[in-house]
Amino acid sequence: MSTTSADAEVSVAAAVQSAVAAYAQALDAGRNDDIADLFVPDGVAEIAGVATFEGRDAIREGYAAFAPPLPQLHLTANTVVTSFAEEEATAVSDLAFLQRGESGWAVALVGRYDDTLRLRDGVWKFRRRVTTFQP
Repeated sequence: MSTTSADAEVSVAAAVQSAVAAYAQALDAGRNDDIADLFVPDGVAEIAGVATFEGRDAIREGYAAFAPPLPQLHLTANTVVTSFAEEEATAVSDLAFLQRGESGWAVALVGRYDDTLRLRDGVWKFRRRVTTFQP
């Protein structure tokens, strides 16, 4: 069975969306090991204007500072794969970060993810994730 370019594009888009969603779920639950495992071993997580973590150990340790003290949700939308090749893809996603406080859920900030992912052992993992918050 041959794979068409359209089939490949659909497959890559689904895999990228899965990585984006897994990251949000792990971040909201404070599962730093899972976050780190979503990156290639020498991956980079950059939070613009805040910090840059290089490598899984640094990502795991760095994200520990962001452990949620209150219930939170990272909602990602409008994920678009902007390019892909056999083993690399780039994508952008919009995000809204919500926290639940005494008066209920509120949008705390909005931003964008700019991602580069690599195919490793059949799984798409982040090579670089840049998070930028909108003013």
